[in-house]
Amino acid sequence: MAGKSHKRKRSLQDSPVDLSKMRMALNCLESLKEELDGIEETRAEITEIWEHVRVLEAILQGAKKPRMTFSAIKHEDLKNAGIERKRLYFERVKLAELTKDLTTNAAAHAEIVDLHSRIKKIYCTREHGCSRMVLDAVVLALAEIVSTEKSGVAILPEMRITPRDGVQISHPVSGYELWLSGSVDYAIIQYDDLKDYKSRLLLPGGYREDAIEIAKGRLLLVEAKRQGERDLASYIPEAVSQAIALLKTAKLPEVRFCLSDGQTWIFFILKSENGTLTYYDSPPRLLSRESVAASDADLREIVLLVCEWLRPTTTGLFGVE
Repeated sequence: MAGKSHKRKRSLQDSPVDLSKMRMALNCLESLKEELDGIEETRAEITEIWEHVRVLEAILQGAKKPRMTFSAIKHEDLKNAGIERKRLYFERVKLAELTKDLTTNAAAHAEIVDLHSRIKKIYCTREHGCSRMVLDAVVLALAEIVSTEKSGVAILPEMRITPRDGVQISHPVSGYELWLSGSVDYAIIQYDDLKDYKSRLLLPGGYREDAIEIAKGRLLLVEAKRQGERDLASYIPEAVSQAIALLKTAKLPEVRFCLSDGQTWIFFILKSENGTLTYYDSPPRLLSRESVAASDADLREIVLLVCEWLRPTTTGLFGVE
């Protein structure tokens, strides 16, 4: 009889570890703790298990090559990797001027009128689960507004932008490092309609890896898939990590992206400045049931900003601090 095979012993210092699975285990255990809260027979055991799992998490943090998916990233992970945050604000007068100019474009005006009608119908016919429907409606309208006879827009959902081993981020002083992996929710690409670029991007068998190189404009849109009581801000690390992966993979100086649950929109810019990655976030902008029912003013602002974020053409629209 053949002898039993034994796995080679490994060290954390020579083994990649997917910390996302650890985070998932902690989330499940926390839910179980809440479910069993107040039950005397399980109190001691669940407390002991929790303490052991937290110790295991601390041990795994010391792995030489810790990996994590975008959705598992938290604010402290970005901070530990030396990612800085600053504020972005819009110049009200300039934003109002550009939004007004949008109405002078007959095609864009007609598209926004139609979009406003569609979103009102979505809100009127559904109490919950509107997020994806509103996002899809805005993205499709964006494609119609921006596309011309000479350029088109490709919407690439769940596009993988990281190599198999992930994208590394590290703190320039402490040396803390993390490897990011996963797919972006929406990669929106504007391209010149020549050299069969449309077929390359959109038809089955097309080579998606060409998308960033072909792009004349690019925007990441991250959907906040609301779960339980999580607020929109808790999804910011996921959005920032997707932008970091794109910036590093495509070797870009900056990436513009936005985070939305359909009703609330936050606009971001990620930059590499003197070896440090810094992201700038705007105040939230609302596209609520009430505002949509009252007028299309908020919708026009958001459409204008999404268009500008896809392919920046305006100066003086925002400032940073």
